[in-house]
Amino acid sequence: MTGLPSAQPPASAEAPKRRRKHSLAFRIVRVVFLGLLSGLALIIGLAFWMSGSVGPNPPAADVCRRVPEPILGELVEGVALETVCVDIDTRLDEPISGTDGFEGDFRYDGPPSDPAKPRPEYLVWESDGCSAPVLGRGPFDFTLACNRHDFGWRNLKDIDAPDVPTWHVDNKDRVDAGFLYDMRVRCAAVPAIFRIGCDTTARVYYTAVRLNPSGVKGIPGVDE
Repeated sequence: MTGLPSAQPPASAEAPKRRRKHSLAFRIVRVVFLGLLSGLALIIGLAFWMSGSVGPNPPAADVCRRVPEPILGELVEGVALETVCVDIDTRLDEPISGTDGFEGDFRYDGPPSDPAKPRPEYLVWESDGCSAPVLGRGPFDFTLACNRHDFGWRNLKDIDAPDVPTWHVDNKDRVDAGFLYDMRVRCAAVPAIFRIGCDTTARVYYTAVRLNPSGVKGIPGVDE
């Protein structure tokens, strides 16, 4: 009838339920996001704390300094152990890139540009590159740094023995510090806009290898 208020449809009970579901989903997403953000901040904080004391350039390598002198004359694949140690030291100390640097030794089976410095075949040259994919591509290409890090770890493990202590915590720390330095060399070459991200990535990856015992002697809880 005219003049009477029109009947209002009953309020839907579904609307509050949908709002509650949306509110619950938002809270879950927020908690997950804040958790991830806090975890990332902790990882970055740990990385900067662990890498803060590492200088710009590690000390010169001397991987056989703990080996008794008489043993240095023993043969490894037909070559004196002392020569093997010097060749490992050389590859850990030389510039990372260029045909006269580690890059030249690693990438070419024959001699690099200096014919007097052939690549010793009695050293371990195999490498799986960077295990974290982001480090092997894009503006932060740390492949060469990863290759040299593998070179250091694998050669030190290869010649390690009870009377040839080369895979111990001091040598591991030296190779890990060189890894961080090599990555920073790469970061210095990227555009300034990427440099902070590059340096942070380098520190995080250094922290990962630094915390990896990998069977090294001298770390509490690791069998010798």
